Amino acid sequence: MFESPKISGNLEIMIVMTNKTPPPRPKLLGEYLPCSLGSIRIAIQKKRNSKIKNQKVKLIGEILLSEKMISEDQLNNALRRQRAERLAHCPVFASLTSAELSGIGNHFSELIIDTDQQFIFEGEYDPTLYVLVNGKLEVFTHDKHNNEIHVAYVDPVQPIGEMGYFQDGIRSASIRSITPCILLKVAYKRLTHYFEHVPHVAFAFMDVIKRRQEETNRIIQKAGN
Repeated sequence: MFESPKISGNLEIMIVMTNKTPPPRPKLLGEYLPCSLGSIRIAIQKKRNSKIKNQKVKLIGEILLSEKMISEDQLNNALRRQRAERLAHCPVFASLTSAELSGIGNHFSELIIDTDQQFIFEGEYDPTLYVLVNGKLEVFTHDKHNNEIHVAYVDPVQPIGEMGYFQDGIRSASIRSITPCILLKVAYKRLTHYFEHVPHVAFAFMDVIKRRQEETNRIIQKAGN
C-alpha cells in the first residue's frame, strides 16, 4: 500500500528527541466521566483498601462500573476520549484529526508499570508501539563485555519503537522505568490494519517518522564532529 521510509540507526535511540516544552498533565479518567467527585473518591478509597488488603486491585473505571455509578457505555466513551487526547500530544499522531485519533485510539490499550521494571529487552522480538503518557524511562544497552551503557531518558509524551514498525520488531536496546509509568500500547499489525483502511493517516505517520529520522541523523552527525 505504501513505501516504507529509508531507515538507519538505532530504533530505540530514535525515540529521544529534544523537547523543551513541559509535557502536558495527563487527564485522569474521572475528568471524562459524568459522575460526581464523591463517587470518584469512593472508588479511589475502595482501590486503596484492596491494595492494603493485598486483594486484586481494580481500576477506577472498573470500580465505578461494578458499583453502578456509571454505565458501560459511559466508561467506554471516557476511555476513548482519554486515549485520543493522550495520543494527540504524541508527535507521531499530533497531525491527526479528533475523529482519526479516536479511531486509531480504539486499537490501543493501557499499560501501567512500577518503578525499575524492564519491559523492553534488547534483541527480543516485540512488534509493539508504545507511547509514554506519564513517568520517566531509561534506554540502555550493553557493550561486548556485557557492561551496561546508558543511552537516554524518555519523558512524556514520546513514542517508543515507532521505527520497529519498519524493522521487523526486533529491539535494538532495552528500556526500564525510572518512576511509575503509564503507557499506551498497540500491536504493529493493528496499525497496519488501520492504515490500510485510512491511507492518509499512514502517510502522516510516515512523514513524522521521516522527519524524526532526519533529526536523529543531524544529532548523530553533530555529536561525531
